[in-house]
Amino acid sequence: MEAVKFDSSTMPRQRLLYLHARTPSVFSEILGFTLIEPIEGYRAEIAAEAQEWPYQTVHDALVDGWQIVQFPHLQAPFSDQDLDVVGYEFILQRLEIIDDQ
Repeated sequence: MEAVKFDSSTMPRQRLLYLHARTPSVFSEILGFTLIEPIEGYRAEIAAEAQEWPYQTVHDALVDGWQIVQFPHLQAPFSDQDLDVVGYEFILQRLEIIDDQ
């Protein structure tokens, strides 16, 4: 039996977007984000300076075609001055053909 080879340049791949919102509402203000690209050797960058965020709310990302794959775990309200946690984490995905050549 012959092994099937896939051409990854024509197959949609999963992009991940981690959004940290002020509340568990999809209309809440975004406090931070991390984008994960499905490219070999990709590393998420952490920058000390302020970045221009692609969305103001989780809903903005939904309008742009992202899909929520995980809603935040509900927790008691907290002050992020007391804890080392930033907001409520939403995980979103978008399937796209990625040109990493």
